[in-house]
Amino acid sequence: MSDLVTAGFANEDRGELAVILDGTTMGLRPTFEALSEIEQTLDRGLVDLARDALGAKLKLADTAQIVTICVRAWGKETENKGAAGANAQRIARLIVDSEGGLYTVLQTVAKVLSVAVTGGYNSAGELKPSTTMTTTEKAPVDG
Repeated sequence: MSDLVTAGFANEDRGELAVILDGTTMGLRPTFEALSEIEQTLDRGLVDLARDALGAKLKLADTAQIVTICVRAWGKETENKGAAGANAQRIARLIVDSEGGLYTVLQTVAKVLSVAVTGGYNSAGELKPSTTMTTTEKAPVDG
């Protein structure tokens, strides 16, 4: 069992997707603060990141950073100290070692970012009532 997360799973009713790393389910909570931190940390806009995630073009380090920030937000919300203190280097190693590796995690990150940039989440990282979790292979904005 991972030392990062031992309890509290993602809540699909709130739009929280999850990744399974080291045999442990880790929720991804795309709060306003998390999304802002992602943009600031990676120095890229969410639409650009969503497009690259959908095209499987994100680097491991960028993917790990996005996962880490969303896991921390989930950890804060669920009062899971291990998740709230996650670090990107450890998350990157867990991604590489996970079943399906980077590609599988990248598919989940693409879903989270796609819903975020199309207005599917509110600022607390919860799905808006009319939102569905259907995704396509197309970027939310072409250009």
